[in-house]
Parts: sequence; structure tokens; C-alpha cells
Amino acid sequence: MSNRPDTPEHQRRPHPGGHGYTQIDFGGQWVMGRMIVSGHGRELYHRQRQWEVVRAGFPTDRETPVQRNEAILPKYLREQGRDDDELAHDADAMMWWFMGRDAPEWKDVGGAAAAPLAAEMNPLATLAQIQASSHVVTPKTAEAVSKPAIGGPLYPPIHGFIYAPLGLLDPQSAYYLFQFLAVGFAVIAGRGLSILTRGFVWWPVATAAVLLYPGCRVGIDLGQNPTLSLAIAVWGWVLVVRKREWAAGMVWGLFAFKPVWGLAFFLVPLLMGRWRVCVAMVGTGAGLAALTLPLVGLQTWFDWLTVGNEAAELYNRSRNWIHLSRDLQGIPRRFLHDFSKPEAERETPLARAVAWALWGVVFAGTVFVYRLRADRSKRVGLGVAFLFLGAWLTCYRFMYYDVLLSLIGVACLLAEPARFLTPRTFRFEGDSLSRGFVNSFPLTVILGLFLLDNWLAGLGVEATVGVLGWAKPTSTPRIAADTSISYPWDTALVMLLWGWCGWRLIRGDEAAPRAV
Repeated sequence: MSNRPDTPEHQRRPHPGGHGYTQIDFGGQWVMGRMIVSGHGRELYHRQRQWEVVRAGFPTDRETPVQRNEAILPKYLREQGRDDDELAHDADAMMWWFMGRDAPEWKDVGGAAAAPLAAEMNPLATLAQIQASSHVVTPKTAEAVSKPAIGGPLYPPIHGFIYAPLGLLDPQSAYYLFQFLAVGFAVIAGRGLSILTRGFVWWPVATAAVLLYPGCRVGIDLGQNPTLSLAIAVWGWVLVVRKREWAAGMVWGLFAFKPVWGLAFFLVPLLMGRWRVCVAMVGTGAGLAALTLPLVGLQTWFDWLTVGNEAAELYNRSRNWIHLSRDLQGIPRRFLHDFSKPEAERETPLARAVAWALWGVVFAGTVFVYRLRADRSKRVGLGVAFLFLGAWLTCYRFMYYDVLLSLIGVACLLAEPARFLTPRTFRFEGDSLSRGFVNSFPLTVILGLFLLDNWLAGLGVEATVGVLGWAKPTSTPRIAADTSISYPWDTALVMLLWGWCGWRLIRGDEAAPRAV
């Protein structure tokens, strides 16, 4: 996301460095912080005010020459740009990515306002346009334009307060600063993971694991926050391990800035019966929400729910969101949706039923297997790993960079390496000296996660299958696998690890008294 030596001149930005800050992933979060520090907390989800903030933060003089020169031209007059997405102004693209849409009456008002500007070019035509505009801009039109158009990023108001310090900077500087902070959160999370593994994984190795695990690298590139979320999840559980459950719940209460993860991980202390963690978590989240009210008001929270409801529906139909998601409900929609249809017609009762059925199987499996077969007195180990992986899988909505949060379940499993990660040996029949080894299944899956993101990602994997004389050059079956971010291979690997943990629990590998 930066000017490279081979970047064509018309696509080079006038400033050095990257332009990842112009993407919705970081830009949307910066806009929320900027709105707070600019005193627009009560208009946090008003698109009229967002337009002002976005245009000021993403000026055209920092865009590529092709954006500045050809964005308003019809396609047949463009000499360098062809793709509308490539040519969109940064501010226009940002507002298009946000939820909500501007009232159609805005175009009428804009045309009426622009008509007098053409007076010197053709006075007679301009006079006719002004006359026509007076009939278009009616009191009803003015009312529609002045009514707040609700939309914006998906994050709750608390998120804006967390990003308010970054909102004091211009978006590019804030983007660079947050990337450094994201690496710092990875180091902090690495320390916590080392503690959860009881020192089996050293701090530097754990930090390297965070940086190499799926979701981390792309999260840092985009200015997203999975390392911050992981640090909250890990250190909250470190406090549980250290028997400081009130403090643990307060740390996990910080998930109020990303409520879907707060709801997902709430399943962990709930099923374990750690009520102090639950109470402190809910109380902290509610307290943080209450602290925002003097600056944003209660209506802003209702506006956020409106934005969230719109996003939930779009999430079920958008090809881009479905392919970049990693939650269970997005998996069947990849195969059951007809993406050639208009977006509004893609969701079907079958797709919705299969999506919820898949989610329900994993949720019910996690609840029943853990409650019936796990030792709820343990704070790390097989049962806790199973519970964390199940909680991660049943998160309602999340994207590919949030795969990083599943690492806490892996760490809990690594706390007992001798029991579950040791390769099995076997002897060949009739040979008392030769031995073979079968690698540990969970270790193989964990290794697969690291290979997927650091080696296999983006490779075109293909193979041909032939059976003796049946194989013919013209009819041999051909298998192809896409390892890009459009496919949830990482979710599949986590599901395999979750399933293996559940199977070992059912076998009785952690049977113990249910002391809490």
C-alpha cells in the first residue's frame, strides 16, 4: 500500500510512504476518533457531519494524479484510468464504504446550488436552470436534506473514545503510529501467552508466534486492531489463572469497544461458572457505555444499533464481506448464494437455515461437551482450549484478521504439551529395531495454521488424479485449491483442532471432580 519503484507515475501519491490509511479498515476508525475530538459526538453516525470530517481528513491534493484528473470524466475520455474504484476520490470511497446512504434529495439541492455558477457560460440556459431548480427545492426537499442520514462505521461509540488520541493527528500519521502500537500489543500479548503456556513457550517465541499467526500481519498492514483484542483476551485470562477474577472481568469488559468478541468470550466464564468474571465484565462494559453519554447522548447509541442492523443484513448478501469473513455463518453462503443475482436477492431461506444450523451445532457441541466432560476447575489445558476455540468459532461476525484471537485457545492447549503434542511411535511388523513416528494431530494443525499464512497464502495449488489405466490426458480429474484470503482455510483448521479437543474430552481425557 505504498509507492513502489515500479509504480506508474500517474498512480504515485505525492507523499512518501503508504496509503493504507485511506482504506476503511483504519480510516473508519480514525474518523470516529476525529468526530469525538472535534466535538461531534452527538452526530457520530450522521453522514452529513461525516462528510465534513472525511473531506477535511482526506484532501484531494494527497491523491494520485489519475484520481485528481480523471475522476469526474466519463470512461470514453479517460486516458489512464479505467476502473471506477481506482479513480474514486479517497473521501468519496470512504463514505461509500460506510453504512447508510445519503438522501436522494441531496442531488437536487446540489444541482440547484451549482446552477448560478454557470451564469457566465450561458446566461439564458442558466436562467432556465435556476427557474427549474426553484420548483425542485421545495420545503419537503429541504426537510429531507436537513434530516440526519444515519450511517458510518460499525463500531460503537466507545470505539471513538479509544481512538480519540489518534483523531488528534492527521490520518496518515495516526496510521503509522497505530502500526507501531499494534506491534507493541503483539509483544504484550506474547508475554501473556507465555504465562498461559506455563513457560513452555518463551516470551520471544510467543511474540514471534503472534506476529506469524494468521491475521496478524494483514491486521497491522490495514491498521486494524486484532493484536489489541488478543492482548485483552490473553491478559484477562492470565488474571483468571492468577485467581484475580474481578480484575479479569474488568479487563475483558474492555471488549465493549468490539461487542461481538465480548459476547463470544463471555461464554467462557459463563460455562465455567466463574460468576465474578461475568459480573465484572458486564459491569465494566456498562460503565464504559455510561461514561460516553455526556458527550454522545443516548440517541447516538440507538443510531449505532441502526447501523449494526443494516450491516448484519448486508453481511448476509455482500460477496466481498462473505468471502473475507471467517465466521461459521459465512461458510455455507459462499456455496449457496448465486452471486450473479442482484445483492438484495441473494439471501435465501435455505442459506439462512444452513448457516444457523452450522453455528448451532458448534455452539451446542461446545456447551454440552464442556459441561459434561471437562474439568471446570482447570484454568488451562484441554477443556479450556476446547472452550476458547468454541467461543471463537461461535462469534457472530468477524473478518479474516480476527483469526488471530483463536491463538489463546492454542496457548491453553500448549500448557500441557506432554499430554497432547508428543508424536506417537510404532514398530514395523517383523522388525524389532525399526520404528516409525506419527506426528501429533493438534501439532500438525497448529503447524498448518502457520504455514497457511506465511507460505501457502496466495499460492495456486493444483493436482491431477489418475487411477492406473483409467487415467487419460484428456479426462484425468484435476483438483485446484485457492489459498487466498477469499477462502476460510484457517477457520477449517481451527474447527479441526476444536473437534479433536472435543473428541479427547468425550474419551475422558480430562474427567475430574467438578470443583470450581
